[in-house]
Amino acid sequence: MRLHLRQRLSIVWLALMIILSLAAPLLVQHDPLQPVAPPLSPPSRNLPFGADNLGRDLWSRIAFGGRLTLSASCLSAVITLLFGGFFGLLAAYVEGRLERGILWFMNALLAIPGLLLAMLLITVMGPGLPTIILAVGVGGAPGFARLANSVVHSIQQSDFIEAAKALGADRGWILRYHILPNVKAHLLSFATTYYAWSFLGITTLAFLGFAGDPSIAEWGVLLNSGRSHLIDAPWLILWPGLAISLTIISVHSLGDWLASDVQFRADKLTKQC
Repeated sequence: MRLHLRQRLSIVWLALMIILSLAAPLLVQHDPLQPVAPPLSPPSRNLPFGADNLGRDLWSRIAFGGRLTLSASCLSAVITLLFGGFFGLLAAYVEGRLERGILWFMNALLAIPGLLLAMLLITVMGPGLPTIILAVGVGGAPGFARLANSVVHSIQQSDFIEAAKALGADRGWILRYHILPNVKAHLLSFATTYYAWSFLGITTLAFLGFAGDPSIAEWGVLLNSGRSHLIDAPWLILWPGLAISLTIISVHSLGDWLASDVQFRADKLTKQC
C-alpha cells in the first residue's frame, strides 16, 4: 500500500527526532545541566527555546532528552513484546489446562489498568528511570500476550495448517515453519502501538515525578518542571508538549498504516489461494 501524506509526515518527524537525539552534542551549544542564562529567559537568538526556571538552555535539554525518552520507550516496548509474545505463544503452543491457566493469569493482570500496574511496581521497587522502563514494559505485557495468542489461534484455523497436520507434521514443526513466519508480520504491526503506549506511559510517569531525579533532561520531566510557570513562561511546556504529542501521533499513524498493509497483503494472499 502507498504511503499517504500523513504517514510521510510521520516518518519525517520521527526521523528528525532520531537525528536530533543522536546528533545532540553536535547541534547544541550548552550543557543541558548547567545554567547559561537568567532563569525563565524568553526565546532569543542564543536560546531559541528559551531557558528554564534554573537558567538552563531548553533547546539543549529537549535535544538530549530525546535520547532518554526515545530509548527508554524502545526498551520498555521490547520488554512488552518479549514477555507478552513469549507467554502468548507459549499458551497457544501448550494448549489445554496450561493455556487456560496462562490466559487466566493474563486476564487477571488485564483487570488492572496498565499504568496503574506500572505505578504499583514503581511503589514496590522505588522511583527511577530504569524502574519506569521495567514497570511500563511489564504493564503492557498482558495485553500483548492476549493479542499474540488470538493471532496464533486465528492462523491455526487456516487451511494450510490443517494440511500440515494431515501430512503428519507435529506442533513444533508447524509453529516454527508456519505459525511464526505468519504471526511475525501481524505482531510487528501491533508493536508500533505498544511503542506509543510505552512512550506515553514513560512520559506520564516521569511527569508525575516517578523518574526520581528532577534534573534529568527527559521530556516528561521537562513538562512537569514547566507546569508551574504556565502563565509567565509558557514555552517551558510548549516545546516538550509538542515533542511528546507529535511523536505519539506519528507512531500511531505509522501503526495504522502497517496494520492496514498487513491486512491488505493477507486478503490478497487469500484471494490468490
